Amino acid sequence: MVTAAQLLREGRRDEVWRKYCGFIDLSLKEFMQVQKRLLLEQIQVLGSCELGRKLMRGQVPRSVEEFRAMVPLTTYDDYAPYLPEKRGDVLPRPPYVWVRTSGRSGEYECKWAPYPREFYEKVSEFMITSFIFASCAGRGDVRLEPGDTCLYTLAPPPYMTGGLLGRGLQEQLEVRMLPPMGEGDTMGFQERVEAGFKMALDAGIDLFYGLSSVLVGVAEQFQSRSGRTMKLSADYLKPNVLFRLGRGFLNSRRQGRALLPKDLWSVKGIVAGGMDTAFFASRIEEYWGCKPLEGYGGSEFGGVAVQLWNRKGMTFLADCNFLEFIPETEFLRTCEDPTYRPSTLLLDELSPGIYELVVTNFHGGIFTRYRIGDLIEIIALRDDELGVDIPQMQFYARADGLIDLGGFTRLTEKALWQVFTDSGIPYADWTARKEYVGDKPVLHAYVELKEGATTSLEEVTQSLHTALSNLDPGYAEMKPMLGIDPLKVTLLPPGSFGRYIKKKQEQGAELAHLKPPRVNARDTVVETLLSA
Repeated sequence: MVTAAQLLREGRRDEVWRKYCGFIDLSLKEFMQVQKRLLLEQIQVLGSCELGRKLMRGQVPRSVEEFRAMVPLTTYDDYAPYLPEKRGDVLPRPPYVWVRTSGRSGEYECKWAPYPREFYEKVSEFMITSFIFASCAGRGDVRLEPGDTCLYTLAPPPYMTGGLLGRGLQEQLEVRMLPPMGEGDTMGFQERVEAGFKMALDAGIDLFYGLSSVLVGVAEQFQSRSGRTMKLSADYLKPNVLFRLGRGFLNSRRQGRALLPKDLWSVKGIVAGGMDTAFFASRIEEYWGCKPLEGYGGSEFGGVAVQLWNRKGMTFLADCNFLEFIPETEFLRTCEDPTYRPSTLLLDELSPGIYELVVTNFHGGIFTRYRIGDLIEIIALRDDELGVDIPQMQFYARADGLIDLGGFTRLTEKALWQVFTDSGIPYADWTARKEYVGDKPVLHAYVELKEGATTSLEEVTQSLHTALSNLDPGYAEMKPMLGIDPLKVTLLPPGSFGRYIKKKQEQGAELAHLKPPRVNARDTVVETLLSA
């Protein structure tokens, strides 16, 4: 495997662009030709193993059309007898690495996804693609270098972010993780972040990959605490560190404000994930001097789509998964009748709208016609600004994360982020779910205000109600039609979410399960949050 680091050392930057970013120049017809060719190769691979034959009902389809007609859609239930036990003998190719996901469907404690070597390499390339787009100014502009530094805020192995993406970055670009992965994997999250910042004062930060909320949180902690910590610690007496700090303090004083991360580091590119990225983007740019770029992927399917340098819709990848799309009307019918088998469309058959995504891994992966459980929105059929002939998407919602209030409105996590942003409430954290008052559905928001905030329950409720009404006319119609206030708010004492996280840590919960879900948390989660 020729890596990005090798090509860059040899000055072959044009080749780096073609290898990692050339897919954006495909026509839609060419994109579909790649999809169909790789699917036919994958069908033969699946036919060679026990689990693949089971998924395809003992048959080996001879065409894309036969594959879609003969092979049923799958969920993790179809893989549960094999993957939790890491049954490599039933898979099409030997697993190079097993990736663990948090089991967000709530049906499993965790899920395991096997990555054969070729699929692992393809997902690793997705990370290089993302960072090229995050740091470039246009076509052919490659600013990455072997040995670039990256702040390590990722979940450690066997999770995808640390175990696969971090490892892939090191193999492809030879990045220096701060702190190093082996060392950082043994640390708690806060300890790992603090150690990374200390090292970054000497080594610098070129790249960042992680959750947007984490990037904002560590920046705010840095802003409020770094000055005091720097004065007390001998770690800051190195020449490089003193020079960086001196230059940073001079710049912040010149601007008449507190010291910010952008005063200390010139970050090349930020790749961020999480539903809140769109709402934190301006704050991240303010703190770090670099606007984050969004990518879309997951443990069972690797990479699916990524924003380009204009940071608008995300562009689909052609060669990681075969992509199918369940139209919104078909998805809703499956919600009413779980036995209904929905029809799917291919990428060249789409129009703007909401779809449930279905993937089939290429390169010897095992997930076949797999219902991820994500709803995506096609926002445009091409990117006219950059001349990209591939449909553009954005994440819409988890299929199980919709809050449907009596058919009047369906609220997503993204919509609720917008509501809390528009409301102007000084919140520290929140979670919301559908509950009932008698037989009437309501949206119940559990809100922790920032320390020192004096906003009353009535003011919070009114601000949220106004923002919801402005966002969704259907919500505004609920009170006159149903005769009930569709919103209920509970204010939590300061520190409630922090105490919840501490309690979960004491119970041995994994990193992915430390915080309550934003939407539709279970009774046990809400009870724990309230009692914390």
